[in-house]
Amino acid sequence: MISLGIRIFLLLLISSSVSAQIFVARNFFPAPLDDTTSERGFLPNVIFSAEGMRGFGSALDEQAWNAKYFGLIELYRFSDKATIAGTLSHELTANPHNEINFHMRGAIWNESIAFFRKTKVGTLEFGVTHHCRHEIDNTVPSDESIPDEEYSPTRRLLVMTALYSAFSTPHYSIGERMQYRFHGRLNVYTYRVDGRRPEYLEAFQSWQNLRASLLAGGRWMFKASEIVDVYGRAWANPIFFDRGDTWKMNYRVETGLGLRGKQGVMEAFAAYEQYFDDASRPYPLQSNVLFVGARVRSYLIF
Repeated sequence: MISLGIRIFLLLLISSSVSAQIFVARNFFPAPLDDTTSERGFLPNVIFSAEGMRGFGSALDEQAWNAKYFGLIELYRFSDKATIAGTLSHELTANPHNEINFHMRGAIWNESIAFFRKTKVGTLEFGVTHHCRHEIDNTVPSDESIPDEEYSPTRRLLVMTALYSAFSTPHYSIGERMQYRFHGRLNVYTYRVDGRRPEYLEAFQSWQNLRASLLAGGRWMFKASEIVDVYGRAWANPIFFDRGDTWKMNYRVETGLGLRGKQGVMEAFAAYEQYFDDASRPYPLQSNVLFVGARVRSYLIF
């Protein structure tokens, strides 16, 4: 029999559609209420995670380098079943097309505030989130090795605000060594800007027509030893527009090794990620990329 928690997760996945390209925390899912030791009061927990990746095969090499950090501050803990928290995350992308093989191309910031409530079947999360993506180093061409005297700076500015709800199941176990967990997050966008220079809005899909999106995924872990884990994770990200192509899709699959410490985990991984539009150009650029990277994360982020 399928548990109620898994059924709620599957309902989220099926019923509706956070856009992966601007959602920095797509590989970090917060679970502050996994900590049942904190007492009621202000600022009981500050947690942090970060990852860095080298990408291969992306369109125009725009995802050759990718770095992210994610932080969560519990603002007030009401009980071991309820808390309010704020998050801040940042993502930097770079291609290899300059003299140091690291040409910064885009920066993304996400901020949110949310209420978390633990129930018998899992943890619910309700909040508001703000995303923005800005171009970097665009006073020179994306490939500095190709002279272009007529080059003029391009722009791709994405700004989005959304109300969201999320759900994560508890850890389920298979035997003594295997665990798995699911999560899902639904965004409904209330404000959208897709600023481009030169202007391509008439000819290509505009994110100003974005209405809703879903990020749904899961993670499994096998305890190979007292401190070493083998793990896998995957997520899918269907996105709904009200004009143009109605549905778009991003996804990621990842596997790696984790080394457990006192406060968190250090992971080395390989992943394959698809972007329907990696937002590096003033027009949609589909990209598929193989990443290898490393991550450190708190136990309160999975």
